[in-house]
Amino acid sequence: MRKSIIKKLMMGALTASLVMAPTLSAFAAPTTVSGTTEDVVAEVVEEAKEETSSSSETTVTVAEIPTTSSVAGTKTTVSGVYLATSVDGTAITTGMDAIKAGYGLAANEKAYAKFSNLDAKKSPLAKQAIDWAAASQNAVVGPMLNVELGKMTAGKYSLLPADGAAIRLSFGIPKNFAQDGKTYAVVCVRAGGAVSILADTDSNPNTVTFDTTGGAGAYAIIKY
Repeated sequence: MRKSIIKKLMMGALTASLVMAPTLSAFAAPTTVSGTTEDVVAEVVEEAKEETSSSSETTVTVAEIPTTSSVAGTKTTVSGVYLATSVDGTAITTGMDAIKAGYGLAANEKAYAKFSNLDAKKSPLAKQAIDWAAASQNAVVGPMLNVELGKMTAGKYSLLPADGAAIRLSFGIPKNFAQDGKTYAVVCVRAGGAVSILADTDSNPNTVTFDTTGGAGAYAIIKY
């Protein structure tokens, strides 16, 4: 995969598609992107999935993998793999029944999530897209995460579709990134060439809470 990315980076520049969330004002897409559009971002998500897999399989034993997490006293509603340490907790706050209904899950299916730190060195294309989105808002990039919102069916894991109902997530803002008077938001990079800026929906200065959908993506807290 790494060789194919380097090859694409050498082949030229193409325009990226940036999609703004309706809660923030639109911004202009950057004029060039090294690599491809949809294929590059698809590889970004594959890198994110590999990072999650690598973290859970090699650096943490099964007994040490946290299956739950909380943010500012709010416990996540969905079990999974919660390995993201770059933020002060992660949580899904949408109820399991709402997710089940929103994604048409069968009686033998349940939502399942995976959170891990995003390594910019292993995911340079995700970092590049995040930086462009942040620059459009004159924002500073903070912690970056890989997030997968999926389901378990008879012990088999798969991703939920990215065009499903809204799922609310919350990230705890780490003390070394917290700053009074700043506005916080989250950048999301997904397969298909879409980059979104998701507005903070709560007034808690210690968290950034936002709505997203199922599937895999690279996420980053920004402030401006």
